[in-house]
Amino acid sequence: MTERTLGFIGAGNMNTAILNGVLGQGSVRPEQVWLSNRHADKLSAFAAQGVHTTTDNREVAAHADLLVLGVKPQMFGDVLPELRDLTAGKCVVSIAAGISCAYLRRELPGAKVVRAMPNTPLMVGVGATAVARSEDVSPEELQQVLDLFAAAGTVALIDEAQMDDIINVNGSSPAWFFRMADVMVKRAVSAGIDADTALRLTAKTMEGAARMLLESGKTPEELCRQVCSPGGTTLASLSAFEERDFDGLMRDAMDRCTRRSKELGR
Repeated sequence: MTERTLGFIGAGNMNTAILNGVLGQGSVRPEQVWLSNRHADKLSAFAAQGVHTTTDNREVAAHADLLVLGVKPQMFGDVLPELRDLTAGKCVVSIAAGISCAYLRRELPGAKVVRAMPNTPLMVGVGATAVARSEDVSPEELQQVLDLFAAAGTVALIDEAQMDDIINVNGSSPAWFFRMADVMVKRAVSAGIDADTALRLTAKTMEGAARMLLESGKTPEELCRQVCSPGGTTLASLSAFEERDFDGLMRDAMDRCTRRSKELGR
């Protein structure tokens, strides 16, 4: 990040994860960071790290070279007007669903804008972030944005037109895995298995399956077949997936996710 000043509007989970990533990696020093939140009680932990903190969004925007907008989509109508005269020539990154680059350019004249879709596993350093290509920013600035998210996980560069659909690949999808894990653990507990044991084995199985997807060179369909033995327990369990149209359920969930992102769009 060189000597550029990094600014964060909002002290929620995502901004916290991004900030902890770059501070932990050492690519940014605490004194290079400004962070604001409307509730002062949420700022003490950041101040203890040596980060500049304030309840004034304008103060952050005035100091920052690269500004991350980590507020809910519904709050952009209130937040952007107060930053309007402070962002020209600066790189502004939005991590909110549905907030288009065109809207950001219109509300922040002269700003160089980038859209990103991170996910909550950034909080443990293994996030997955999609960043939309932007004609506004220089290659150096784009690389700084990519490095920002890469400090807490993996990053993929996509076209902005794909942002409403990528949210159901990496943005909202952790909740689906958590929901599946919740069912698995509760079913195990109902059979008398210790809850901690069930959770640990479920989570490690998910982790292992993810590594196989990334490292085996096989497709998800091939790996699924690899687990199945003729007449075995896995095929018996997957028959429920077929009978209940699991594929249709997943496609419906993804379609609803994309549709909601478009409804939030500006």
